Amino acid sequence: MAKEQGAEQTEKPTQKRLRDARRDGDVPKSREVTSTVLVLCWLVLAWLAFPFVSRQISGLMQLSLQAVSQPAATAPSAFLMEAFRTMLIALLPLLLAAAAIGLLTEFLQVGGLFVPKRVLPKGERLNPAEGLSRLFSQENWVEVLKSVLKTAALIAIFILVLLRVLPEILRLPLGDSHAIADAHWHAFMWVGVWTVAVFAAISCVDAVYQRFVFTKRLRMSRRDIRREMRDTEGDPFVKGRRKQLHQEWAQQNMLEAVRRSSAVVVNPEHIAVAILYEPGTTELPIVCAKGEDYTAQLIREAAEEAGVPIMRNVELARGLHASVGLDEYVKAEFFQAVAELLRWAESVRRAR
Repeated sequence: MAKEQGAEQTEKPTQKRLRDARRDGDVPKSREVTSTVLVLCWLVLAWLAFPFVSRQISGLMQLSLQAVSQPAATAPSAFLMEAFRTMLIALLPLLLAAAAIGLLTEFLQVGGLFVPKRVLPKGERLNPAEGLSRLFSQENWVEVLKSVLKTAALIAIFILVLLRVLPEILRLPLGDSHAIADAHWHAFMWVGVWTVAVFAAISCVDAVYQRFVFTKRLRMSRRDIRREMRDTEGDPFVKGRRKQLHQEWAQQNMLEAVRRSSAVVVNPEHIAVAILYEPGTTELPIVCAKGEDYTAQLIREAAEEAGVPIMRNVELARGLHASVGLDEYVKAEFFQAVAELLRWAESVRRAR
């Protein structure tokens, strides 16, 4: 039972798993957000470009009426070129803006990401069984539900806007051409505004859902987390053994430095500091080893075995241990006390 529970994917994905998924092109992204921003962009551009586009279309209509009334005055090729130019001027800015806005929206959702292997052909995509499983997957059912909701919303918006502007449409035969254009533009804008509002609500829900599905898909079990930690940081046993060996190696080096030291000052059990001074070799006395409690005991034992003089000086031992680092020169404030310690150690050696 414990093993099965450890294999349940109940934990949030780690940062490494998220980075690996991103490297493979698997990121949370909502296509509804992109489509909503595109619709809004088209509406704003249409509203801004309406006067200019209407003048272009009016010129084209006048040219077409002139071509009908005076066929010999206007060549068909010239009329077709003018029609192509007008359509290009009206549609090209919208298409370029839609492409730019689409790329910007995708970049804001997923950031800079380039994964060529996502577009490479895969053999499993040609498998009919895999295709059927993807066809009836939860993701496709959600996409179908969103399409149905958007279609129903568009139909409802069209009917409601039509009912609202129906009195104006019925009065159009009594108005001029400008009134007809204004009525259609008014209806188009209402349809666009309500479409953006509904699409924005659907895109917000879809963005939350896509992030939830992404996190759920990348969930990990406790066993997976332990395996990942072992792969990235190493086996805990090997790591502990390596740390132990490093401590033993450092301890051996420290004890060897104690055996070569000139004197050791202690306090008297908790702190021990070894001083090395060799005239002509070291400019100033150096703290070659120091430690507390168990390490201090090892320093005292190594000094006793090697015959290094040991002095009990509580104030000096505490000061050196707190103020001077390992393998550093003794500070000026301790010169006199350390000099007395070294003279005493030298007298002890001579007496021996």
